[in-house]
Amino acid sequence: MAKKSAPKKASAKKPAASQKSAMAKKKPAPVKKATAANNKKAGAVKPKAAAKPVAPAKKAEPAPVLKPVFEAPDPKPTAPATAAATKVVMKTGAGGATALTIAAQASAGAAANGNTHPANILVLVSSSGWPVTDLTKDHFTLMEYFEVPGQQAPFSNNITSFRNVGTGAYLLQVKPINGAPWRSGHHLAQILVSSADDRQGQGAVKLIIR
Repeated sequence: MAKKSAPKKASAKKPAASQKSAMAKKKPAPVKKATAANNKKAGAVKPKAAAKPVAPAKKAEPAPVLKPVFEAPDPKPTAPATAAATKVVMKTGAGGATALTIAAQASAGAAANGNTHPANILVLVSSSGWPVTDLTKDHFTLMEYFEVPGQQAPFSNNITSFRNVGTGAYLLQVKPINGAPWRSGHHLAQILVSSADDRQGQGAVKLIIR
């Protein structure tokens, strides 16, 4: 059999002369070297001037208000200085109530030396000027002091008669205890009054027996 001839390899095509000339013409652009002068221009940055502090704006002051001017009157003569008046402070009871004010007067009535008739005592009770009208015999305490010559017994707490008039006045009758007779002289006694709301008051009375 006849041997087949080997296929011929296609020869590589050489670039055309026109293409070579075109590639030769296109050369890379030369890179410009950075000069020191250019670096100085590029790097030199002028510093900015520091901002000056701004003073705060002053508030507008209000316009002054003009008041009418009046002539001052002639000074009045000053009175001579006097001592300050003393204030009377009302004492109060345990419950904070105002104290009671007591006034009392006594008269012998039918009482006399040697007999046992009762003597009379008038008691007025008030509080801050107002009459106290709700007291009973149990709200009164009577104590006699200083012995009278010849007196056998005092009349302390021996209230034989009691009457509430209703106007702050109370009528009491007293006589010596144990049926002892009166003796002539000045009999001094203390009257103590206490109310249901714990108000207190006291007074003194003098009974003259002849």
